[in-house]
Amino acid sequence: MLEAAGAGLTLATHGGAAEPVFATDERSRELEDLQFTLGEGPALEVLDGGMLVVVTDVTSSEASLRWPMFTPEAIDRGVKSIIAVPIQAGAIKMGVVDCYRELAGFPSKEGQADALVCAETAIALAVADDDAGRPGLAELIDLEFTQNRAQVHQATGMVSVQLDVGLPEALSRLRAHAYVSDRRLSEVARDVVLRRFTFRPDA
Repeated sequence: MLEAAGAGLTLATHGGAAEPVFATDERSRELEDLQFTLGEGPALEVLDGGMLVVVTDVTSSEASLRWPMFTPEAIDRGVKSIIAVPIQAGAIKMGVVDCYRELAGFPSKEGQADALVCAETAIALAVADDDAGRPGLAELIDLEFTQNRAQVHQATGMVSVQLDVGLPEALSRLRAHAYVSDRRLSEVARDVVLRRFTFRPDA
């Protein structure tokens, strides 16, 4: 509908954090994981503001200013434009569908309208009554994709203790280390959990 080459689904946790749970292809999976690693990108912006995000040209200076770390990664993967559709019920932010496109510009008005219908469908899936035999959003979650996230949360707790800081700052430290060492957040988290790497407070 949005002429997207791929899409990713991010859900909001009870604590308000963004958790990528599904992607249609490897490139989208990498981009969803990068948002989680870098702490910036379309999904996080939507969850923060609750509004539809449309970037018609990822190579523009506006996109670079918006997401300075994420934008070059998207460009390197052949993404030309991004549409992030909120999954929201009233004031409750439930998640985001990121649509990655290989062409610049706006999708058609019909496509945009259809995308909002898809978001409404996602809400219906999220609140589906499993006891009634209807499919729920949980059935879409890619467990292989999400299992590394549990290790990130565990590592965040360990870093929080090591540095005597709160969990948000501990996660920021993990993200910063992953970024400067050009590694995935899940890889750094694994090293912390296995005690191959320890964060130590500055002297």
